[in-house]
Order: sequence, then structure tokens, then C-alpha cells
Amino acid sequence: MSLQYGMFVDVERCIGCQACSVACKIENDPPLGKSFMNVKTLGGAHTDTPSGTYPNVKMTWEPTLCMHCRDAPCLNVCPTQALSRRPDGIVVLNEDECLGQGCRRCTFVCPYGVIEFNEAENVMQKCNFCTQRVDAGQTTACAEACVYEAIFFGDLNDPDSDVSRAIERAGGQTRVMGPEHNTDPVVYYSIG
Repeated sequence: MSLQYGMFVDVERCIGCQACSVACKIENDPPLGKSFMNVKTLGGAHTDTPSGTYPNVKMTWEPTLCMHCRDAPCLNVCPTQALSRRPDGIVVLNEDECLGQGCRRCTFVCPYGVIEFNEAENVMQKCNFCTQRVDAGQTTACAEACVYEAIFFGDLNDPDSDVSRAIERAGGQTRVMGPEHNTDPVVYYSIG
């Protein structure tokens, strides 16, 4: 059975602390003011505001990153094949092959808005599931930093992996972001 790395985020456990975003920034050094892991507030009209009226208010957070889609539209439009899929399912971007500002096709077709332009280096950048850590047998920086154990990473094809066990504990109560886009993402969320 082949590897298929993926992630599960338990939104019931996420408190919006941003530890995952900070860990990602430290590990991957995205462009200033950008992040490959953004924690969105689901609730009111503004960040960190709940929906509803007192005493019936609700607010949850949704860590958002590259979905490493099995049918990734970014792969189909990159004229230099700077974007590719590794045998373990991780979608990576080779910055040496990227045309940067002269192209940006990947940003136009990504329905999740997670590919960033680095002006200083004139390249596109995105979450790579911390391949430098994965190749060393470690988990992603965001999963390791999550003190509330809301982020799980591993091989979706291995029933004993952290991610597979977390999805099983969710009892089938999972969802993907933007299912209407038909990209078959490998980042799953609990139904919160």
C-alpha cells in the first residue's frame, strides 16, 4: 500500500491560539506578513467574535493550509511543472522552477487561496507539509506545536497512524473544506 500523507484538524479542540501558525513561520520562513497556516475564526463577522446573541453564542477556529489535493488544480496549470506531487501524496513547489510574478496561474486556480507570492524572491510559496521534517521521520511543525492536540498528521493509508486514529475517533464526523470544488483534499476537519 502506498503512502498518502494527510491531516485531520479537530475544530472542537482548537482554541485559536495560533501556535500552529507561529510554528509554521519558524519552521518554513514564509514572506513577511504571510503564513502557510492561517487560523480563521468561524463565528461573527470579525476575527475572534462569536455568532449568535448572548447567552447563545458560538465561535470556532479553522486552521487553514494547503489542502494537498489529490486532484490539485494548481498542478494542471503550472507551465514549468514547479508544482508536483511526491510519491507520498504531498504537493510541493520547486521555487527554482517557478516563474513567480510572471505567471501566478496557481494562485488563480487554487480555490483555497493558500499559495503566497514572495515579492522579495519573485516566487510562489505554499505549505509543503514540512517535507524537511517528514523526510527526517518527524511530524509537521504545526501538529507538534498544537498544545491542545487538535492537529494530527500522518499516513492516511496506515490505520495505526496518528491521523487515521484521530479520524476514526471522530466516528465518521469529518468534512473537507470546499467540497464543491471537487479537488479531493487530504486535510480533514471535524464537524464542529
